[in-house]
Amino acid sequence: MTSDVTRSTRRDVLRTGGLAAAGILAAPYVVRGQGVDPVRFSLEFRIYGGNAPLFLAGENGIFQEQGLAVTLDGSSGSGESVTRVATGTHDVGLADVSTLVEFASRNPKEAPKLIMTVFDRFPAVVLSLKRKPIKSLQELVGARLGTGTTDAGAKILPALLALNKIDPKSINRVTVDVKLRDTMLIKGEVDAVIAFDYTAIFNLIEAGLKLEDINLLYYSDYGFDFWGNSLIASPAIIERNPALVRRIALGVARAWVAGARNREAAIAAVTKRDRLLKGDTERARMDWVLDKLVLTPKVKAGGLGQMDAGRMERGISVLKEGFGLATAPSMDQIYDPRFLPSDADRKIA
Repeated sequence: MTSDVTRSTRRDVLRTGGLAAAGILAAPYVVRGQGVDPVRFSLEFRIYGGNAPLFLAGENGIFQEQGLAVTLDGSSGSGESVTRVATGTHDVGLADVSTLVEFASRNPKEAPKLIMTVFDRFPAVVLSLKRKPIKSLQELVGARLGTGTTDAGAKILPALLALNKIDPKSINRVTVDVKLRDTMLIKGEVDAVIAFDYTAIFNLIEAGLKLEDINLLYYSDYGFDFWGNSLIASPAIIERNPALVRRIALGVARAWVAGARNREAAIAAVTKRDRLLKGDTERARMDWVLDKLVLTPKVKAGGLGQMDAGRMERGISVLKEGFGLATAPSMDQIYDPRFLPSDADRKIA
């Protein structure tokens, strides 16, 4: 087992992603069993409707059927999830693939491997309000655009604008704290913001807006057609126990299939874990994630986890420019296809 001293030294080497959570994170959720393999699983964010199917897997026996005792840990975001898996504090995790690509470029030897994609659509959007809508990227010229500094959407934006022949200098970028971003939009202090749809939309709804008040421009519609949150695994567990990785991948695939088919049960499972969650809000969020980001036409036709070499190459090219990477990893360097479950197990619609 890795000592605390060794673990800290390895962390110091890594240059992307922090282990410190932003704000108070929910405590771990443990799926317990006897005579099973323990698995430490990092979520891509806090415990909420966006990852509810994994909690359903703990309630209805999906993980137990695979001989897994799974601990689900909330995180501050994909950067932390990737770092956790890379340093070995967690065996597997959910994380945004673009964050994994950046990490792999800077830390090729320690980088986790992509095992199976889950979100088939990248969730970054230009979000505006219909009282003053931004209807195309070209309409960002001269507008006040609220962006963060470290999130994937903000980093990719200049490359996305270049793809669409828009000078980034023509846009008035306003650096905002993510905690204040949505309030600034509501107050009219910015004309639009860069955000992940399934977080910002429901923040605005909880603030009193309606879905019909919101206008979205997806990065995927303007040249960055990439995956979002996906299953990743540490190089150590892949080398030490590939059969375990295969069972984890199967359990995760079946979790998302079950969640899509029994959404009320998935929300019941996640709200049982965190009773401060608002069931109606998280159900709406989970429906959005499933219907907009997971169940794309490609996934409906061919199932979860489909890989496309051309799509990966094009996406990495945009990320290389957007993240300012000296070199970018190839698909073979970040993706391990050996653990993808059968077509039948990945069929979700």
